[in-house]
Amino acid sequence: MINEELVREIDDNLMVEFELSSKLIWEKINEGYTNENYTIKKSNGSPLAVCKIFTDDEIYLRKERFEREVSALEKYSGNIAPQVLYQKNSKILIYNYVEGTGLHKLSPKLIDISYVKDTLDTLHSAPISKDKTLKSDVISFYKTIALRYQKSKFAYPQKLINSLLTLAHRQEELLDTYTEFLTYVHGDLVPPNLIYRNSSITLIDWEFSRPELVFFDYQYLNYYAKAHNLSIEIEIEKDLQLFYDELIDILERLWRYGYLLKNKKIDYSI
Repeated sequence: MINEELVREIDDNLMVEFELSSKLIWEKINEGYTNENYTIKKSNGSPLAVCKIFTDDEIYLRKERFEREVSALEKYSGNIAPQVLYQKNSKILIYNYVEGTGLHKLSPKLIDISYVKDTLDTLHSAPISKDKTLKSDVISFYKTIALRYQKSKFAYPQKLINSLLTLAHRQEELLDTYTEFLTYVHGDLVPPNLIYRNSSITLIDWEFSRPELVFFDYQYLNYYAKAHNLSIEIEIEKDLQLFYDELIDILERLWRYGYLLKNKKIDYSI
């Protein structure tokens, strides 16, 4: 929970930034499973900004997630991402409110896959250095996550951890074969994180952005579009589709298992 002193500090910064004189209104956002989020509104109820308070997590560390998100917003803001307005203690992040509708709530007749592809092309075309260090960053991400699951105080299924390690090893072969597709990905392209407005899309929640092959983003969106009953799909080669489906499924099952375990709701079968 954010304390009153910090609320006043953020309010003061925003009021100066936007040249406002009236008190701001904070409203908690109840959607989502992680972090603590608020919409900050003007006195007339018009949304102004979002406050994201990063919560601790032993697998996906808070500071790492915070730094990834800030870095991505600074790189893409004003184009396909919100603008950072305020940050503090690698925990509190304020960015401008994005007016629009989440892809999952959009009328099917308004969903045009070309808007999604244009947004992803902008994301994936950012210049990066495709060197050996970047490749090792991709591989180490999954191996590090597997190791944290292994060392966790919670009893994660060893079978899932072993599967993640096997996939991380197979990822090395893909990186050698598809080097030209190595880039930065959003990493969490669920439909609610794609905000549609005026025939364009803005992406929010960048805390899992990182170096990867573009195919991760493609298949992650395909994976969750089906879950939201959206008839959209980005075509990729069958072998890549199968690999990333398996990888995403393992990551999601581990995350869901941990979420239910930590919340003392152990009703998830493996």
